[in-house]
Amino acid sequence: MDKGIIRVSGPFVVEATIPTPIEIREKKAGKIAEPGPESGDYISRMIEVLRRSPVLHLPNNQTVKFKRVRRPARAMDIHAEAEVIIPSLEDLAEEAAIQKSLDTGAGKPVAFYFGPEHGPVTEQMVFAAAREAYAKSFSHLYIIGFAIQDKATKFIQACTDALGIPATYVQATMDIQMGDLLKTTRASQVFSVTGAPEIRFIRLKEKAEDGADLYQVELLGLDVFDPVTMEVHHSQGDDVPAWFLDTDYNELAFCTSQAFFPRTKAWNSLKRGLKGIYEDSAWEHLAGTLSEPFTAGENRRIAVKVIDDRGNELMVVKSLDEAGIK
Repeated sequence: MDKGIIRVSGPFVVEATIPTPIEIREKKAGKIAEPGPESGDYISRMIEVLRRSPVLHLPNNQTVKFKRVRRPARAMDIHAEAEVIIPSLEDLAEEAAIQKSLDTGAGKPVAFYFGPEHGPVTEQMVFAAAREAYAKSFSHLYIIGFAIQDKATKFIQACTDALGIPATYVQATMDIQMGDLLKTTRASQVFSVTGAPEIRFIRLKEKAEDGADLYQVELLGLDVFDPVTMEVHHSQGDDVPAWFLDTDYNELAFCTSQAFFPRTKAWNSLKRGLKGIYEDSAWEHLAGTLSEPFTAGENRRIAVKVIDDRGNELMVVKSLDEAGIK
């Protein structure tokens, strides 16, 4: 026992989601009751949620609004289709103009693909949906999911060049899986456009004590994609709530090796609570954007996960072969 060390920890929490039960249609008064929008049909529930919240909020106070959200007549991998209305920035200041745009604006047909209810969106899923969306002349493909693999993210970014149709990943809040346990309104932001972390991954000239190569990661910022203009908006790395590093990512589970909280006011309270002597450099490191040097792991792959302002988890994966030399 070393009484000279203070361990700072919080409560241990295990979070899980309960799958929505499938409702069996029951006979009532001589007829079969049809299942409602909150039934066990996952696609029907997602379409109903999109109908209730047909707005994507983008940077610079821009929005993308949808109308006539419906199932396609014939489709293999496309789950829904809709028309998109993009009001101008001037119209956004006028509620009447927005309402008029929603009612009479000329829509652009777009397609939607809903990722698994309890799993990530994969590259194969995106490819199949994009191929069908392009064949049916949709103007845009929106991939809505609760999680996404890194390869799928990269394919979405290159979807225009690969298959001729632009695609955007939309993060769905986990509240959707809770059914009617939470109150949702038209103002609820259940869908949000996500970006990708930008990092600098280098191999240092100095070596570890055993002669192994040392690597280091720096978070440069966060890129947020605008599906209206397909432009990228950049946020600085020191302006994100939190980011984490897995120095030996196995593509199955993210294990935090180093954690950083660049934008937080909790440090001062924590310093007062410890009531001890500490190095200021330790706090600067925890609030920084530069990782501690580390050696290669068995999988020779790293992953960086960034938490944005909406609580979305955005991840980028790099192999050690992609590291530059400092």
